[in-house]
Amino acid sequence: MGFLEYQIDLFSFKKSKKKRSISPDFSMDTLVAFRYHPRLKKSIRCNYKGIFGKPELALPLYMKEEAFMPARELAAEWALLIQKRKTKQNKEKIKEILDRFWTLVNQILIDQGNKCLTSKTRHLPIQPKGEHYDLEEVLAAVNETYFNSELQCKITWSNRIGGQSFHSIRKDPLSEKPFHLISISKGYDTKNCPFYAIAGVVYHECLHIKIPPKIVNGRRVVHGRDFKRLEKKYIFYEEWMDWHRKVLPLNLRKIMKIKK
Repeated sequence: MGFLEYQIDLFSFKKSKKKRSISPDFSMDTLVAFRYHPRLKKSIRCNYKGIFGKPELALPLYMKEEAFMPARELAAEWALLIQKRKTKQNKEKIKEILDRFWTLVNQILIDQGNKCLTSKTRHLPIQPKGEHYDLEEVLAAVNETYFNSELQCKITWSNRIGGQSFHSIRKDPLSEKPFHLISISKGYDTKNCPFYAIAGVVYHECLHIKIPPKIVNGRRVVHGRDFKRLEKKYIFYEEWMDWHRKVLPLNLRKIMKIKK
């Protein structure tokens, strides 16, 4: 058992089983077929020579990766819809799905460290895997230990130079619903960061979701009494705060020097 696995085990965290592989050739929900072409980059095409008269979509080759599975399902929904009668309502729905599709494709590309297909919208990457820590593993351990795995959110390493961790709300390009996003300072993604420290800051940001800010006497209170009381229930609270005060600033200075 490696050191990271040992520390995760302190939280009684059980890793999930491996996911089954997903075929890139057919929609999971319909009989829409996918074919991939290296020349396509910013467009998709549709014909109706597929199985049982279902649409067959021509997609860019890069969309064959498993990461693009949600985007492929949106494309399949679009392909089925354009078969129907072109009413005003239908046309609006077709445009909406297509817009969501390309927004999602751009988000997946930027999450992978690639360029967006369009510069109209700024897409911030969601990248939980760092050099030393996978934030999804840390979040799962904290969520299971302190929140009964009930907390719904995503997590990423922050792109902010200066390194503050923070919580924000973003819009999911697939469902168009808002979701909580935790961004963690890259000052924690270092060799000298113990697991209790990275878990501590993740727990702190999770509490911002559990206990949202309140307006008291006209003032916005972020770290109120309830927040501070629960924060101190973190089993390694003192150790984390000591590391946060003494080591994190040094790590951030090194990062900023490298950026310059």
